[in-house]
Amino acid sequence: MESGSATEASASEVARHIARCAARLFATQGYDGTPVSAIVEAAGVTKPTLYYHFGSKEGLALSLLSRPIAELEERSRAILDAETDPIRGLERLIAENFAFSRDDPDLTRFLFAVGFGRPEASWANELNRGGERCTAMFVEAASRLARGGIIAPESIESCARSIWGQVVIWTMNFLYHGQEFEPDLPTRLVAELLWGFATPEARLHRKKEHRHAR
Repeated sequence: MESGSATEASASEVARHIARCAARLFATQGYDGTPVSAIVEAAGVTKPTLYYHFGSKEGLALSLLSRPIAELEERSRAILDAETDPIRGLERLIAENFAFSRDDPDLTRFLFAVGFGRPEASWANELNRGGERCTAMFVEAASRLARGGIIAPESIESCARSIWGQVVIWTMNFLYHGQEFEPDLPTRLVAELLWGFATPEARLHRKKEHRHAR
């Protein structure tokens, strides 16, 4: 006879399997273009099984959006709470976002499709709220840079938007163009943001030109 905990674990695995199949279909065919019949066929389950775990197709989509975003938010918060070096904290925050996409590309493609599409369904609002909470982490990271005297206080918002934009661009390159995340990418992005793209020689030359022009 199967124990209660074993039964729960088995049910949880079935739900995760359905969710993975749905994410793959939503990412390639869109939410509206994916009927419940396609999801259960891909997952090898019955419609009653899907409805048992998620209630409806909308409930399934909401689960795909809310749970991973909440987990990313939790991990991001743990990084900011544990890391005392503001630069290292920002690097780790970027790396965590890249790891999120690397671990589940289909889910991330679905998130992007909803985020950059027309969020007409009520469940899509969850993505907007979760996205705002996650991007707020980058504002907090930029605020710590300002408190450390690394950037000007008036640059906090611009800094956060710049780094978030880089995260989105590199993630899209990974998702849609097969460009892998290089191990040193978070460190390089932060260095380029904070210190610029110019070589030390070019910066020195620019300073000399500036002094001569005065």
